Amino acid sequence: MHEACHYICMDSERRDVLDTNAGADDAEENAVCYLQILLARNLSSISEERLFSDMDAWGYSFRLGSAQAWFEQDANDARNWLLKKGLIDKNNRPELRLR
Repeated sequence: MHEACHYICMDSERRDVLDTNAGADDAEENAVCYLQILLARNLSSISEERLFSDMDAWGYSFRLGSAQAWFEQDANDARNWLLKKGLIDKNNRPELRLR
């Protein structure tokens, strides 16, 4: 899920030469994390809570101490990045398209 969100968030120039490193900056990495949580809401095989737990286990460190706290209280920059790139709508629904 996370790597698929990198593919969605990266621009076409990076997609064209993608091998193993997504090459995202911090802003894009945060947007990837945010988008994967939104997409998880639409999958019966993984819950939002499970994804928060997995992200914590993977070692993502957010200022508020957990992925869930970050998403709920401190992720406006990631949300705004996705909005600006047209990857989510104002209601946090993924647009289901590539950047």
